[in-house]
Amino acid sequence: MSEEFKHLEELLEGSDEEAHKTGPGIIQKAYDVLHGDGSGLLFGFSNKGDLKRLHPPAINIFRLWQTYLSAVYPLTMVFHAPTIQQQILDASADLENIPESMEALMFAIYYSAVVALPQEECEAMFGMPQPAVINKYMLATQQALNNAKLLKTLDMTVLQALVILLISSRHTIDPRSLWIHCGTAIRLGQRIGLHRDGTSLSLPPFEIEMRRRLWWQMVVLDTQVAELSGAGTSMLSMTFDTHLPSNTNDSNLNPEMAHLPPERPGATDMIFCLAKYEFGFFLKRSSTDFFFFEGAWAKPDGAPASLVEKDRAIDELALRLEEKYIVHCDTNITLHFLTKIFTRTAIYRMRLVAHHPRRHPDKGVSMPPEEKEYLCRLSLNIVENDNLSHSNKSADKFAWYVNMNLPFPALIYLISELRHRTRGELSDRGWAAMNEAFRNRIRFISAKRESPMFKATSVLALKAWQAREIDAAAHGEPLPEAPEYIMTLRSIFGEPPAKGKKISISDPGSLQTALGPNAKSDAKIKAEQAQAHASPGMNVALEPVTEPGMNSIEWSPMDWSYWDDLVQNWDRHTCEESEQFNFGQSLAVDAQ
Repeated sequence: MSEEFKHLEELLEGSDEEAHKTGPGIIQKAYDVLHGDGSGLLFGFSNKGDLKRLHPPAINIFRLWQTYLSAVYPLTMVFHAPTIQQQILDASADLENIPESMEALMFAIYYSAVVALPQEECEAMFGMPQPAVINKYMLATQQALNNAKLLKTLDMTVLQALVILLISSRHTIDPRSLWIHCGTAIRLGQRIGLHRDGTSLSLPPFEIEMRRRLWWQMVVLDTQVAELSGAGTSMLSMTFDTHLPSNTNDSNLNPEMAHLPPERPGATDMIFCLAKYEFGFFLKRSSTDFFFFEGAWAKPDGAPASLVEKDRAIDELALRLEEKYIVHCDTNITLHFLTKIFTRTAIYRMRLVAHHPRRHPDKGVSMPPEEKEYLCRLSLNIVENDNLSHSNKSADKFAWYVNMNLPFPALIYLISELRHRTRGELSDRGWAAMNEAFRNRIRFISAKRESPMFKATSVLALKAWQAREIDAAAHGEPLPEAPEYIMTLRSIFGEPPAKGKKISISDPGSLQTALGPNAKSDAKIKAEQAQAHASPGMNVALEPVTEPGMNSIEWSPMDWSYWDDLVQNWDRHTCEESEQFNFGQSLAVDAQ
């Protein structure tokens, strides 16, 4: 397990003072609760299966294709849409004779489209709950990949289908398993030769461009999933020379072209994907100057890179992205809007990693106040940008992607800082951002209340708000009005204990919905707060709430061991979502 994966676990130790440092960690427990193991994603079928009855009616094939073009394709770009559209038209007219590779791609497109569809629209189209539709087409895609002999294939179309399946499965499959499946895709890509640029292989220009698109999407996917899984390293450390795809529109490409079109400045169909690929290209290119081993930067001679060197490298990348992409973004265009937000957020996050307290010899204990404030502002910018990505209603079609990119490390850093920043501009902005982030994801949060990660972050948030109330009481001020986020958490967990008392949240009975029979109402909570504040016998310590190791924040982004140490002994709970995706089951699905 990487060092990056370990540190976040330790941070949350303060949410459960009864936690021990043995057994599986919180991230591991959360993944066990929330996901199936994903082992059947590729290997769940041993025999070929007839999939003709599982294709949607022709009208729904075209509706799903249009959904894919609108909501998935601009963010993935693993093929050439005009070419594939004609192939889908031809195949849908003769479902009995579809090539196995094309059938695998079609089912992957169906699957990713139903993942992206709004719930109501999906259920109206298929007459069944969206989770059942998603499961149906995941299973069908798996079977189609098996029919196409995935593990033996040299057909790039089959690999495109697999990559689309993996991209759209990040919300359902345990990241640890998904990372292994990404490794399968990488090995297939290497066997096809995608890690070598097509110009060195004298391939046709169109094929060169398609190979580049697919390879770099695999690079980014593997990097993201490696980080989530705690692996800490990715294929960026591999040797490959595949160029970035061209900055050009699909309309400028065709299978018969003799030459690749010249690079054009400005925004094209590829703007989101290319901006994303630039980060991977930067890390790959920088490997001659820095080693990026499990998140730590070092020079080739092994000496740590200085903060000045890190900042200079990030500044150069930020300037390149601004000049090459962001300056050309028209935020009235939804894809450009997301490109601008995601690109700047990624730069903030790189700065957060570079300046992280763990990179200091004393783990940030002696970090100057201005440096701590800088980190706090970076985290706040990340959370506020995530909120912005939810605020644009025209971006609702990309909600499937936005919701898979929770700024988790920034949220935790911000919550932890709010325990010590109990007043002022940063505190006010921080709580406003946290409350909005909660509202943006309330549907997903409510579905994952049994997750150890939800419990841990909830208790930290409650303690942070308690510190704000204690500070107000110490200054003889009225208690601040608790935001909706805190009111909801208090209705679930109740009040956090005063310093020195233990809190146990391992009892499933303590985790009930706000509407549960024993849940406290907002009015009751406010009344109890007012009574506690007015009572002269109130036994509350007025100093800031602290625990060992909590005076300085010692986690780094995606540094999961901080989390594991937090709730080592929390009980494992069963989440309905994991039962909805039983990857090892047979293909007994309704032909609707």
